[in-house]
Amino acid sequence: MSYLNGNGIEPRRSTNVTVRALPLAQARAGESVRIVALRGGGREMDELAVAGLAPGRLCIVLGQLPGGATLIGFDERRLAIGGTAAAEIWVRLVAS
Repeated sequence: MSYLNGNGIEPRRSTNVTVRALPLAQARAGESVRIVALRGGGREMDELAVAGLAPGRLCIVLGQLPGGATLIGFDERRLAIGGTAAAEIWVRLVAS
């Protein structure tokens, strides 16, 4: 069941719930996020760490790509992260 606000738009988050962290895959285009944790392991996470993605890094979500990938930007770079990896990267929203 969905609830609409007065503008006919479904609110993203309830004002009664504090969001501590969410997977990068759930962040929306235009949101600024700070990396909290890289969960999981394997080669893909190692490559992301080498590319500069680490806890504390401030990024902007540029968009969601077909197939579930997430496009982010940081340090004058763009990086596409596969859907599985984006679900294992936890972030906090940062007020812009």
